[in-house]
Amino acid sequence: MDGPELVRREPAAPLRGLVNAYYGYREETALPTRRREGPGGDIVVILAFDTRWWVGDALDPGLGSHHTSFVGGLRETQVLTEHSGRSEGMQVNLAPPAARALFRVPMSSLAGRIVDLEDLLGPRAVRLVERLQDTPSWAERFAALDVALTSWLAEERPVATGVSWAHARLRTSHGRVRVSWLAEELGWSRKRLAARFREEVGLTPKAVARVLRFERAVGLAERGDLSWGELALECGYYDQAHLIHEFRSISGRTPGTFFQDTAAETA
Repeated sequence: MDGPELVRREPAAPLRGLVNAYYGYREETALPTRRREGPGGDIVVILAFDTRWWVGDALDPGLGSHHTSFVGGLRETQVLTEHSGRSEGMQVNLAPPAARALFRVPMSSLAGRIVDLEDLLGPRAVRLVERLQDTPSWAERFAALDVALTSWLAEERPVATGVSWAHARLRTSHGRVRVSWLAEELGWSRKRLAARFREEVGLTPKAVARVLRFERAVGLAERGDLSWGELALECGYYDQAHLIHEFRSISGRTPGTFFQDTAAETA
């Protein structure tokens, strides 16, 4: 049985900044396979080809639901994903302003939730998944996604706002910009900034910064060239104890066991 296939591609130039990445994936395993995923700074869209996913909270595995194609809003904890032994499909990582324009709902309504794609996009979601599944190559599938998303986002182009500016500052700094500084630069109170972030992004700026620091820490830890203490300082944690606390709060695991436990688990 072949190993998992994962293909990554950048979106077409007109979509840069709105769509952060495309992925194509295919996997077959002898038994059901469960993984720990996220959290990250993007709204994740899964376009599943005849795959039924179970998605649950890594901190409370008893909570979960089944989905085919779905959207995952921003969240502060890891999720568990499980397929029965075969998965194939595509993933689109959307910047929150693009997701808000595309789905036409407040991002707070998606925060911490998994929502069926058809509930947000209607029949065109089904047609897109069927068209992608019937397309023979990843290159052609990525091109089809470019066409569809360019067309859909042209109907309601994301508008630049104070929140989009502040969110971009958080992303480029990997969550290390002070929220008080963002509020001062905008001339807003922290309360107003938090409320606007919930509406346009899904989480408060403090929560977004927390997720982005964790995402950065995981990426650097995968390289393996920094000690945990060095990594904590690089990512803006007070010290190694703060890093360990955040890993436990977000994933339920310590940094030392994190990668072992995020590997695929077959039942």
